[in-house]
Amino acid sequence: MYAIKYNNLKVLFFSVMLVGLISSCSEEFLETEPTSSIPTDKVFESFSTASAALIGAYDQLSSFDTEGLYMPIMADVMGEDLMINSVDNWNWFVTVYQMNVLPNYTYVEVPWSQAYKVIYDANSIIDNANFIPDATEDQKNKLIGEAKVIRAFMMLKLTEMYAPSYASDPNALSILNANMAVSAESEDFPRATNVEIYDQIESDLLSAINLLGNYSDKGFFDKRAAQAVLARAYLNKGAFEQAKAMAKLAHQGIELMSVNEMYSGFNYRNSETIFTVAYTPEDNNIYLSIPSFYWPVAGYSSIRANDAFVDQFSFSDARKGFFLKEPEIDENRNLVLKFAHYQSVGNAEKISIRASEMHLIEAECEAELGNFSAAQEALFVVQQRSIGGASKSVSVGQELVDEILLERRKELFGEGFRWNDIKRRSIPFKREGDHWSKFDFGANDADYFRLTFPIPQSEIDANSKISQSEQNIGY
Repeated sequence: MYAIKYNNLKVLFFSVMLVGLISSCSEEFLETEPTSSIPTDKVFESFSTASAALIGAYDQLSSFDTEGLYMPIMADVMGEDLMINSVDNWNWFVTVYQMNVLPNYTYVEVPWSQAYKVIYDANSIIDNANFIPDATEDQKNKLIGEAKVIRAFMMLKLTEMYAPSYASDPNALSILNANMAVSAESEDFPRATNVEIYDQIESDLLSAINLLGNYSDKGFFDKRAAQAVLARAYLNKGAFEQAKAMAKLAHQGIELMSVNEMYSGFNYRNSETIFTVAYTPEDNNIYLSIPSFYWPVAGYSSIRANDAFVDQFSFSDARKGFFLKEPEIDENRNLVLKFAHYQSVGNAEKISIRASEMHLIEAECEAELGNFSAAQEALFVVQQRSIGGASKSVSVGQELVDEILLERRKELFGEGFRWNDIKRRSIPFKREGDHWSKFDFGANDADYFRLTFPIPQSEIDANSKISQSEQNIGY
């Protein structure tokens, strides 16, 4: 039922800029409407209120139950490189790390419902922006373009979590293709296929690329960000030529961060940031933020790095400095220093897209296309920044692909990629070393279902177009 069909009042909810919105509305409106909502017809009376609606969608996207915490942190603890500590974890993300979630668990229900809330708001903007009386054509294009990237970004995250990978079955049931704003009386959306969802994502992003320019403020989706998200989608599909082309456009002209910038703690946008989400102590994250779970002190501080993963880094690799054995904090496992608070707990940014990832997408695609020299060059761009005395790879074929995939793990750990990388390539899943929840299974084994979340039970119960028989395998 669109996960959250709010009600027939057709109300949009915002979590930011309410003061500005309220000041623009009539006294009668202030007396009769709740302070946390504004009817759709009021929102789209002017460009300023519609822009506030867009900011509200970004704010929801950055909340702790979507891209601000749940989605990226679960994408790593579902892998083999990082873990939730076995003690002093306050039970946060433990069942996710143990790969033992059920359809009614919070970690299953909340990202789904919140993501569809973001999609609902994006749909409302897309459906109504062309009718804003005082908006110029460029302003309408900006609203629609950014809203389409928001919708595509959320759909891509959802399908990676709740559907089998595209490569394993393009026609498998995926998520809901909720591509229009609806009321409570509207017909429910069924589960679409992977093909249908990826077609929607591609259509949205190609449209956004034509509508948007490049911005200096990387807190907003721009043309470059749309190209980057599309590179991810094409990579998931195994459309290597298209993924390579989009990744090259996305990183074109961007200088990678220095080692000193890396050591600053990944808590604020830097030279290679393409898109970032911000949260502050005054916002809605605080302890429910990435640095709260990673930084060794000041927060939950419950993420650890697997020792077998840490051993993959050479001593000449600057990224090895992100790991620390500190007996006074944890005498048994590696602390992770990659994500820090900025001055106070919860004050940070989550860099969601950066240029290094795009170079690695380019490298993987070139290798898969048999362009080994180009793949080696793209890989070297990332390696030479971090590894002292690095030399360009001479590997070819599958050996080169494996080297690139390992580099993705080293470069992007903690940023929310490992879960999907395993799924999209049907990689055997093996936890070894000091993991306290171990698994060892391949793509043809029964346990592989654990790498796909169930459809939330609340969605199945409320949606007339989804039956229990359409639940994901294993649940």
